[in-house]
Amino acid sequence: MSEILLSQLSHVELISPKPAETVQWMKEVFGLEETTREGQSVYLRGWAEWLHSSLIITEGLEPGVGRIGWRTYGPGDPEIVAQRLADTEEAVGWVDDWPGHGATYQYRAPHGRHLHEVFWDVDRYQAPPEKREPTIKNRPQRFSGTGIGARYLDHVTMPTRNMRGDIDFYTNLGARHTAQTEVEPGFEVFSTLTCNGIRSTHDLALVPDFSGMTGRAHHIAFRVDQRQDVERAAEIFLANDTPIEFGPGVHGIDEITYLYVREPGGFRMEINAGGWINSMPDWETTTYQAAGGNPGQSIWRNVEAPEGFHDAWPLPAGEAAVRQDAAVAAESVRDFFGDQVGGAR
Repeated sequence: MSEILLSQLSHVELISPKPAETVQWMKEVFGLEETTREGQSVYLRGWAEWLHSSLIITEGLEPGVGRIGWRTYGPGDPEIVAQRLADTEEAVGWVDDWPGHGATYQYRAPHGRHLHEVFWDVDRYQAPPEKREPTIKNRPQRFSGTGIGARYLDHVTMPTRNMRGDIDFYTNLGARHTAQTEVEPGFEVFSTLTCNGIRSTHDLALVPDFSGMTGRAHHIAFRVDQRQDVERAAEIFLANDTPIEFGPGVHGIDEITYLYVREPGGFRMEINAGGWINSMPDWETTTYQAAGGNPGQSIWRNVEAPEGFHDAWPLPAGEAAVRQDAAVAAESVRDFFGDQVGGAR
């Protein structure tokens, strides 16, 4: 029996030590729209997203990712996920409702320990009269034209101390493992997964975590319409005093045009466009070898990521930082991480 339990990556919670600056940047430079505020959180969405919110900014001591939300494919699917995880160490439990969605079941990945939540009932965005789109009915509002015009949430990338263990966990909940990069047979350093069969190659990506920590995150990605919009975004970022960390370029595995920057709270954000669509339900995981140039970083395998690009948050400190830096500097993973590893801590 075929099974699709999750329909889409719905939201990601970004923890920021500078929430006011992060929210302002997300609205004025990244181009997101504010939906509501509650407690220490501000709820934002891309201009073309129908759901209540896709990025939640919450105040915290250091950058990172909190809740990762997935809408299910049908009304009974949250209960299926709950039953499948019952009496496991991954189960967290039910929450009656959050802003933007109803009854929610929460769980953690077994090794990365990232907090996920699934739900069916959602609040749909209702544009005020001045923002309503009178002609293009597939849009929840007019094109905003603000900042880079981020259209919708694309994916989240997270480190884990056990790549294979977390991959097996996500596929048990219906995800497809679409591609992976190895530095040697059986030693995975990058993997992409998607929760359904009607989108591009991934809405979730995993990288190894050697620090011994859990719950860390590498970046959150949003999409724009065209590849040339990514280049335009680079100009807008620079005009708003946001340095470019990496790109523009084209990733080799999913063929998206990419660009990476840091938001004011210090976390990495990606903007991308293009890519190929993998809708084959019986697709077998493609395995790439990092030797000869990291295919994930560049389709042409001629680009090395800048120093600090492999950092993830919260940043490790003390012995955890020593473990992480020593591991990524090892000769066995040099084809993937390159010569420039680590960064300011």
